[in-house]
Amino acid sequence: MAKIRFVFSNPRHHLEMMTPVARELARSGHDCAMISLAELRGFETPAGITRAIPLRVRKSPSSGAAGPGKMSAKRRAMQELVWAALAPRLRWLLRGADAVVVPNDAAYPYDHLARALRRRKLPFVLLQEGIRFPLPNEHAAGSAYGAGGARAICAWGEASAEHFRAVAPGATIVVTGNPRFDAIDPTAFDAPARALLAKLGLDETRRPLLYLSNPIDDQGFCSPAEKLALFEGFLRDAAPAVRDRGVLVKLHPREDVAAYRAIAAKTPNVHVIDDAPLFTVLAAGAAAVVLASTVGLEALVFGLPLGVLAIPGHGHVFDYVASGAAMPLALGPELARSIATLLATKGSPIVATYLERHLAHRGTASAAVAAAAAGGA
Repeated sequence: MAKIRFVFSNPRHHLEMMTPVARELARSGHDCAMISLAELRGFETPAGITRAIPLRVRKSPSSGAAGPGKMSAKRRAMQELVWAALAPRLRWLLRGADAVVVPNDAAYPYDHLARALRRRKLPFVLLQEGIRFPLPNEHAAGSAYGAGGARAICAWGEASAEHFRAVAPGATIVVTGNPRFDAIDPTAFDAPARALLAKLGLDETRRPLLYLSNPIDDQGFCSPAEKLALFEGFLRDAAPAVRDRGVLVKLHPREDVAAYRAIAAKTPNVHVIDDAPLFTVLAAGAAAVVLASTVGLEALVFGLPLGVLAIPGHGHVFDYVASGAAMPLALGPELARSIATLLATKGSPIVATYLERHLAHRGTASAAVAAAAAGGA
């Protein structure tokens, strides 16, 4: 049996993807263990998991965040110093491993780890961590996600597999699905969602609109100031359609909660949520608006009508709108009317087909990734 190690930095969605895979492998007799880089991202490693880093390098997940193409020379030098200290520790933790499973091979420190694994001829398997599409700053980063030399790439669906075939021709790409969705039952979050709405004083019968942001500035689509201006413009233009029911704003961990709250405070009935899990927020909403994020797929899984807000200079990012799974939205005088239409939208038959193309094998993805990981050893 193989010795397989999982390396992660986000104790939320990374662990939610990896844990069921490790359990599946352990049932088959493989030796599996988790190694956490969470402190490098400003998170805390959950109890019972090996920490690679003894101290939190960032104060919070949002501190010091910046896209690869915008990185200062000082920050780059600091990353190299951190890696010089981290590399021997990781080498020791991965000693004797037959394969390593990682969620990224392009962003720091995974780019360094991928190079180190290749030098050691230690195979690694890439488990897709988010929707894949060309990003403006990928060339600045030096390497596209998926092109780091993994023995196998576990793609969530055929749509991602097509992307990886273009990025990493010749790589072994397996459509496995996302293990995080194997056991999701949206109805299980009804009670927490009702509790959240009650806490905020919102009407359960007229549920709020969800604004689900992500770090599009890190991805190279805009500056941090431009991203905040987009949010402020959205609240201004959408206000007539959502004033009574309210807006729940859920951010990516790397985003600045205080900056969003300062903007939200200018508009009544807007709540920036940082103390409720994403699935609880999704279960509390009537419809969702995204920019360029995986959370759009999650909203569709929860049965929410989906809108995509155009990013100035880039339009509607990813294929949500082009595939007919989401409504196009843009700042301006028509936004409130579009939001009203979105809130009144019922389910579309397109969504089931769309989700299968992007999230295949729901219910059996853990077993599919486990097979790929064992085969990569």
